[in-house]
Amino acid sequence: MWLLVNLLESIDVFWQKSLRKSRMLLRKTVVGTMKHEQYRKARHHILAGMIVVPLVPFLISLAVGYYSYSATIEEMAFSSLRQQSQYHARKIGDFLHECRSDLDLALALAPMETLRSQQGLMELFHDLQSSTSAFIDIGVIDGSGRQVAYFGPYELEDREYADALWYVNARRTMSYISDVYLGFRNEPHVTLAVARERMGEIWVMRATLNPLALSSLVDSAALGGEAYIVNRKGVPQISRLSNGVILEPDGLEYPEPAASTHTFRLSDRENDYIYAASPLNDGRWRLMVRQEEHEAYAPIQRASVLIVIIMLIGGGAIVGLAVYISGRIAASLRSKDEAVSGLENQLFRAARLAELGEMSAGFAHEINNPLQVMKSDLALMEFVAGDIAEKTKGRCDGEIAELREIVEQLMLQIRRCAGITRKILKFGRYGEPVLERIDLVEYLPGVGGLVEKKAAVHGIAMHCDVAPDTPAVKADPGQLQQVMLNLLNNAIHALVDQHGSRGGILDIKAVRDEQGRVRITVADNGTGIPRDNLERIFNPFYTTKAPGKGTGLGLSVCYGIITSLGGEISVQSETGKGTTFVIVLPASD
Repeated sequence: MWLLVNLLESIDVFWQKSLRKSRMLLRKTVVGTMKHEQYRKARHHILAGMIVVPLVPFLISLAVGYYSYSATIEEMAFSSLRQQSQYHARKIGDFLHECRSDLDLALALAPMETLRSQQGLMELFHDLQSSTSAFIDIGVIDGSGRQVAYFGPYELEDREYADALWYVNARRTMSYISDVYLGFRNEPHVTLAVARERMGEIWVMRATLNPLALSSLVDSAALGGEAYIVNRKGVPQISRLSNGVILEPDGLEYPEPAASTHTFRLSDRENDYIYAASPLNDGRWRLMVRQEEHEAYAPIQRASVLIVIIMLIGGGAIVGLAVYISGRIAASLRSKDEAVSGLENQLFRAARLAELGEMSAGFAHEINNPLQVMKSDLALMEFVAGDIAEKTKGRCDGEIAELREIVEQLMLQIRRCAGITRKILKFGRYGEPVLERIDLVEYLPGVGGLVEKKAAVHGIAMHCDVAPDTPAVKADPGQLQQVMLNLLNNAIHALVDQHGSRGGILDIKAVRDEQGRVRITVADNGTGIPRDNLERIFNPFYTTKAPGKGTGLGLSVCYGIITSLGGEISVQSETGKGTTFVIVLPASD
């Protein structure tokens, strides 16, 4: 029964312990998961910010650039078309004006006999042809509307034109260029007519314009597009004569004619066009120059493709770089968090060491009291041994001598213990540092003696060499002792790691340098310090020791103490060969 109860109690204790451990592991797992989730969310936020912040201006700049470029290309296309239309409209207008002037001059200067006869009219036509090939025939109509003379490839003699629209307008305005019409020849043609008063009546000279000459001028305006002439009703003139018939209006709703060149857009059933229209023939005609939009805006289309490529490449680069950098930042945050956690653990250990130091100082103080009692008792034993020697009259001299030797040895060990406790109390003392004049000739061997036994246990040959002329320094003995003990303990650890229990050498030297200062060196042939770590060796909480074996505060404290004394501390090291710490302090005088 008793065994069963004990067994049940043991099982209950084991179950409680397992339950506590499971809860702790679960808590750690949950905390770790939360931290991982936080890192993941932080990375997502960073990634989103790194993508949105540069990508939005990038896309805006591309959009603004594309809009500006498109507007510029569109304006350039319309401007080029406008200039092209204006230039060729001026050339066509000059051509028509020259034809009208030649015909008007011939009507004004030619004798009436020449104007009435076919032979005279033939000679006049050849004279006109010598200067221009703009005409294909010529005729003279009298005041009644009858054609009295004609020269050309058609049989138009004695034709009546009194009711012809071009004849009526020519008499009314003294010059007129007709729209394309069929007339008596039943072929599409354009008539140029001028009128003058001769012999008391209005005579009209008419000529048919050469369609090839006029078409070549119109076609020259179609650079990269199409050019043609239409009248006010939109009926094509000159270039759109086809198969001997007059073409019908093309069905496009052109804007109202304007007094100057203007541009616009129109679309037919197949394509979209941009137009430039310039007035001709006193506004009755318009030179239409047009170009398909996809041809005019081809640079915009190429720019669109280029912008898409740039957007894909640039956007991909931004996203890729954002993913890479956000990952690095998240990893850095995780590393910093782990470093902070490590520093917190080191601070906790440092605090525990400080508490341990305070406790050790208390222990030393407590130990010192029984040592004093033991010292008093030994003094009493010495006194009693003397009394016994007087009373025995030499019968117990051997025993008394042995007793006195034991007492002397005990007194020696008590003094050693008292010295150790004094040093511990001095090392663990709190408060403001008290600067004293320290003679290093006596001080450094004493500090070395504190770790001499420890070094001997590990087979380390320790030497302390202080030159007799080494000046004294002014420092707090406890702080200087803390610096030296830290350097010596670090050296012992490096020697044990490198050589084990044999072959380690630790040298302490102090000399006066050329400037009269004190130069203290602590050198060992231990593991050494990697070159990459030398610059950070004096940083707080930086340590190369395994976790739990160092706080990383020792050398940083040493650096602060030496600097506060107006001195300098430096390190020289080579991996696998050893390390040398050099302390330079001003002399006390």
